[in-house]
Amino acid sequence: MNREYHNTYSRELQRDMEVLVFGTSGLPTVVFPTSMGRFFDYENHGMVAVVAQRIERGELQLFCVDSVDSESWYNKAVHPRERVQRHNHYERYLLHELLAWVRSCSQSPRVGVAGCSFGGYHAVNFSLRHPDLVSSALAWVAHSMFTSSRRILR
Repeated sequence: MNREYHNTYSRELQRDMEVLVFGTSGLPTVVFPTSMGRFFDYENHGMVAVVAQRIERGELQLFCVDSVDSESWYNKAVHPRERVQRHNHYERYLLHELLAWVRSCSQSPRVGVAGCSFGGYHAVNFSLRHPDLVSSALAWVAHSMFTSSRRILR
């Protein structure tokens, strides 16, 4: 299976961003890591192996991105306004830098997003904010989150 490591400087974030790419064709899918996770976590936790056959058959191409969660939502040392601003920088990175590159690497007009835990939040949030760009979203969340949500709604 094709595996590529990329490290590029982001003008939007003013820092290097790392990405792992798996496969060479198929539905390009941006994979967000879990809470404060890293670009290599999806592979390290065995998730790439789970979809390896689809990648090898050219049905799926994964772009595992880094997060800035520790600089945004989880950065309790700064005012909430600064956390939101940092997240907005991340979204602009995704829109203007990452997606442009993903589209240049792919023959597909569609782009998917996926993530687990807080990465699932990123996947759903990004797809709802940009339905014109994202054709599919897949999110895995913990069961306890659903249980808590049900309690709140009652």
